[in-house]
Amino acid sequence: MKVLVLQGGPSGEHEISLVSAASVTQALLASGHDVFSLTLGRDDGARWDTSEGSVMAGLDAAIAWGAEVAFIAMHGAYGEDGCMQGALELAGLPYQGSDVTASAMAMDKARAKVVYRSLGLPVAEDLTLNPRDRQGVDWTEVASKVGLPCVLKTAESGSSVGVEVIEDAQQLAALGSAMLAQTSSLLVESWLPGREFTVAVLEDECGVPRAFPVVEIRPHGERWFDYETKYDPSAVDEICPALIDAALAEHMMELGCRAHVALGCRDYSRTDIKLDAEGTPRLLETNTLPGMTSASLMPKAASAAGLSFEALIDTLVSRAFSRRR
Repeated sequence: MKVLVLQGGPSGEHEISLVSAASVTQALLASGHDVFSLTLGRDDGARWDTSEGSVMAGLDAAIAWGAEVAFIAMHGAYGEDGCMQGALELAGLPYQGSDVTASAMAMDKARAKVVYRSLGLPVAEDLTLNPRDRQGVDWTEVASKVGLPCVLKTAESGSSVGVEVIEDAQQLAALGSAMLAQTSSLLVESWLPGREFTVAVLEDECGVPRAFPVVEIRPHGERWFDYETKYDPSAVDEICPALIDAALAEHMMELGCRAHVALGCRDYSRTDIKLDAEGTPRLLETNTLPGMTSASLMPKAASAAGLSFEALIDTLVSRAFSRRR
């Protein structure tokens, strides 16, 4: 099969996207596929083969090459927010993963939590701030509503980019104002003190989501699972299957599948979960394009279920190809 691999983009996860794409490309080649790589720059340009130009020119070149399906190995803006999915829809090129609507919904953390709540899925206490109201935000009142410490999350970012853990009221006012000026909405969420887990989901051939074994994430020291920790194996232990009782594992796997369905995700997803002070699992967010580096959590969970990385990638490409018109 001829596969277009999309990588890069303008988000803070540009470099990690390149690493994901390299892993995906290696797996595709090992499975006998042909690959056309299209790298989106940090600006509006793109590169492919020995050429460069606009993103649309790159897509045209891939189609002229004979691309039958696309694999989006991008994270954050343009990749997970529905933009690239929309471009591929217009180009008539099927792709792996969620469609435009589900991608945009999952990417916007505040809106995703509205959906979670509407279907009775457990989440942390929070409130959402709009940048047009930033001059009138009473940060003392915000702190009293969600408590301290708390977490600030911009609408557009992933991989813990655009996420800050806030310890005191002074830090909340300073960072909150700065972040609010740079995002379409700012989620202020109560800090959950318990253990952190993630549940990867892969749909079966009938489109039914099936959860892989739960992964526990244990950052070393006092660190939370920030961007640096995610991609530094020496800074975190990722245990799969998680060392928890069977009932809790089953419950979290069910929550991962329910979150996948609630947001309308397709093919695969990965939902992050944290325990509150009482040990109750609460959903943090759902990733529609989970990382595919050697240190990434979804491949680790798939491996624990007996599915190799090459087989996982081949499955996703095959599911995309089945939607070819």
